[in-house]
Amino acid sequence: MTPGHWILALGLVVCAFWMVGAHNRIVALRAAIGEAWAQVDALLARREAALAALLQLLWEPWPGGRPMLDALSAARQQVQTTAQAVRQRPTRAALVASLAAAENALGATIARLLNQIDGEPGLGTRDEVAAQLLVLFELGPQLLEARQRFNQSSAAYNAAIHQFPTNLLAPVFRFEPAGSF
Repeated sequence: MTPGHWILALGLVVCAFWMVGAHNRIVALRAAIGEAWAQVDALLARREAALAALLQLLWEPWPGGRPMLDALSAARQQVQTTAQAVRQRPTRAALVASLAAAENALGATIARLLNQIDGEPGLGTRDEVAAQLLVLFELGPQLLEARQRFNQSSAAYNAAIHQFPTNLLAPVFRFEPAGSF
């Protein structure tokens, strides 16, 4: 072999090692998105349980609030459905965007519910209702923090697949941008 062949072979080996390292880095960043999603998902499940308990507590003593409770139930169902889809593919941007929209709708519905509960004498002061409302208030900041970690993981992954030279590998290995919520 001539020195030119050795240099070419060495260059190919270095390039192969770089490709493997870059691929592994992107895979690790994508896995971090899944780990961050698991934290969000656990908090969504806890909030879902609190909302289900709250609905059950309010259904009988508040017959005038049935339209609001039905709206809350529908918004919960939409979040559950989209969260299930995101659970399967947490890096899929369209699914995460759908979940963000469902979360916004649920948040608005919860805010309207809280306003209506405040207007009903004695309803919000029942111990069981107050306990579930307290759980919801405590989960709010925790969920916000978990969402921020998820978004940071998505941003780090997106930056990695868009930076040169790893952006040359992204289409080859079908790394698609992740969504944030």
